Amino acid sequence: MSSRQRRPLPLPSFGPRRVTCQQGSARLVIDELFPSHTRPVQADLDMLERFSALMAAQGWPAHVSRMAYDRIYAGERFGFAKRVGQGELPALAQQLIQRWRAGRSQPAAR
Repeated sequence: MSSRQRRPLPLPSFGPRRVTCQQGSARLVIDELFPSHTRPVQADLDMLERFSALMAAQGWPAHVSRMAYDRIYAGERFGFAKRVGQGELPALAQQLIQRWRAGRSQPAAR
């Protein structure tokens, strides 16, 4: 019998990571393409990145781009962090839940 080799599973993303660049090298700066008020979860990317970093520090994944556009995923992550998070995470989760609810009450833009 031949044994099939398995590829290792990809590691989950745990939020933003600091990248170092050589002095004088070219850098790509990515701005927000869509303002926060046009996304399903109306929160600034900086706030979502902070939330993701706090979640990662406590060992839980929270994908920034998915939270910005997937309301169900965002609500689950915010609720989870509010219930079991430590430090400043529950307070930030509560702020994000308020923005998530505010966005839910807005009619869909066409």
